[in-house]
Amino acid sequence: MGSLQDQLLKAGLTTEHKAKVAKTEKRKSQKKKKKGATSDQSDLQKHIEQTKKAQQEKAAQLNEQRQEELKEREQVARVKQILEHHNQDEIRGPLTFNFTYENKVKEIEVNAQTQKALANGRLAICVLEGKFYVLQDEPARKIAEVDEKYIVFHVESDDKDVDEDDPYAGYEVPDDLMW
Repeated sequence: MGSLQDQLLKAGLTTEHKAKVAKTEKRKSQKKKKKGATSDQSDLQKHIEQTKKAQQEKAAQLNEQRQEELKEREQVARVKQILEHHNQDEIRGPLTFNFTYENKVKEIEVNAQTQKALANGRLAICVLEGKFYVLQDEPARKIAEVDEKYIVFHVESDDKDVDEDDPYAGYEVPDDLMW
């Protein structure tokens, strides 16, 4: 048994010309279907590539954000280590030393020697997690290199900042002035 087309030709229900026309139309329609399928595939591939690019960009942003958070945690850990290692515990005394922190006047009870050292810039006051630390000048500078936001009070003892035209240049503020 042959194809349906051969059977129709033998039965005399169709002619060879009509069979050829039907065959060419069938072939053309199949070609169109193949072209349509390839264009659908190329659209699908483009969509997949765009999705992959978007996912890669999102992953890169998340990775960058994680790196920044890790860097911040490392900085806090480094500052905390410096603060705990160099904290001056022997500074407590009967005098109060006033300084500003977040637009509020804060005070620490210190002895006279520590008060002079703070006023002269040999000591600095730092803060971490709401706790105040008193450090010597060198560790305070190391913390300032990491981030200045941890330094609450530090007097720079540079004599170069004296202005020649300052009318109050001869009238320096005494170290024991209390406010």
